[in-house]
Amino acid sequence: MDTTTQGRSPKMKPYALARTSLMLALSILLLVGCSSSSTSQEVKIYSGQATNEGNIRAQSQGHGLNGVFIQELDRAFNEKGIKLMNNMSADDGEGGITYMYLLNGSGRHVVKVHIFGDDHTRTLRMKEMYGNAEDQAVLQNVLGKTSIRSKGYVSMVYTASGGQKDVYEDEVLQVFDHMLYKLD
Repeated sequence: MDTTTQGRSPKMKPYALARTSLMLALSILLLVGCSSSSTSQEVKIYSGQATNEGNIRAQSQGHGLNGVFIQELDRAFNEKGIKLMNNMSADDGEGGITYMYLLNGSGRHVVKVHIFGDDHTRTLRMKEMYGNAEDQAVLQNVLGKTSIRSKGYVSMVYTASGGQKDVYEDEVLQVFDHMLYKLD
């Protein structure tokens, strides 16, 4: 009786060798894959991409640099008895972000807050979107009335449509002026 195999069949050795080789190969692949992922994360950190991605996430969640502004906006509207509802936000792909709210849940009364990367970009984008880049403007057509207030890199837009165009106008413009004054 052969004692070197200790009860194992000599036919099992090739399978054991193949299994060990496969395990070793998988371990190496996992190690290379993990280090590749780590390298990718390191590149993001050193290039500043990770910071930019984090800032965009923070802004879209109402935190970070714009968070205080948006919280103050909500507080100012609450003081006027107006609820900002259905909060939506979108990154513009150029370092800016837009927040959109329905006043008291009404689709006829919409407030948008555009926060651009700088005042030059604000001027260009407002001209593209609304056909007007002035700091104060009122645009009216058969569909509704849009009031715009801007300062620096921020534009605030109120659009009212339907038969109730003037319901919130005075309060909204007071809040806009208050918020833009706080930018100093």
